Amino acid sequence: MKLFAAFSGKILRRGYALVFAFVFLFYIGVAALPAFLMMNDHQTAGRLIYRGFYFLCHQYPWRSWFIGGKQSYYPLLPDAEAGLLSFEEAAGIPVPGVNPRAFLGSPEMGYKMAVCQRDVGIYAAMGVFSLLFFLSRNRMPRIDWKLWLLFGVLPIGIDGGLQLLSHLIPGWAVRESTPFLRTFTGALFGIFTCWYLLPTLDRSLREGEGNDRS
Repeated sequence: MKLFAAFSGKILRRGYALVFAFVFLFYIGVAALPAFLMMNDHQTAGRLIYRGFYFLCHQYPWRSWFIGGKQSYYPLLPDAEAGLLSFEEAAGIPVPGVNPRAFLGSPEMGYKMAVCQRDVGIYAAMGVFSLLFFLSRNRMPRIDWKLWLLFGVLPIGIDGGLQLLSHLIPGWAVRESTPFLRTFTGALFGIFTCWYLLPTLDRSLREGEGNDRS
């Protein structure tokens, strides 16, 4: 029994990062799936998956990636320089009258992912980093918590916080972040969070394995 516990503990310590990688990347895959289902006339299945993500993300269409349409995203504000239609121009619906979760897309616009651009960056980065951590045989050193705050928390806090304040404080000019910034700051948060937590978890598992042997 003791030998089995030691063996299973060793497997767990070596393979948990691969499990994390699978879970995070599977999550992103499932978030993209309803768009493909909608595009192929599987409306009921697509809507069920969108609804399953209701409590996991705000699902604002103007802050989401779109699949299968004329544009990969539809910003809240027009972007004439990039030649992109705004959400209102493309959908023909004023933003104040939109139920974000109810608007899924259209054959012309394509269909949104079930999570926002920032969440895509967070979970995709967590999945990729977890895979790299596994391939390194759990040998990546833990970063200092100050680096996690500086490069992981601060960028997403500034970008998301200023965007939120610009909509909450009367008189402030509306500041919308960009798809690149949302995805990039989300990815930074995902990378540095995993970089701090996974080596910490690995150290705890190794210490527990050493105590079991003694």
